[in-house]
Amino acid sequence: MARELTKLFEEVRRAPLPELAAHYAQAGPPKGEVVVVIAPPAEGAAQAEAADLDTLLRQALASMSVRDAAAHVATVTGQPKKQVYARALELASAARDGGP
Repeated sequence: MARELTKLFEEVRRAPLPELAAHYAQAGPPKGEVVVVIAPPAEGAAQAEAADLDTLLRQALASMSVRDAAAHVATVTGQPKKQVYARALELASAARDGGP
């Protein structure tokens, strides 16, 4: 997060978004112009995200239909509904067939 770049009260804070949010929740909102720069995910983040998606889908599928579970998880994760629905179908089919 950068604030007031090229000015007298320039400030740059580097931290994960939750930490920045916690800081400004305590310190109060920043004054002036603010820019948030977000880096690409770290290597390996895609695999972790896929594992998290599967976990969320399995939990939702335990109490919801495939359609409802996919819609819920897509809303929570912000991932495309079509992609989440396709994965939910795969997981539901594997569960029916006795897979993982």
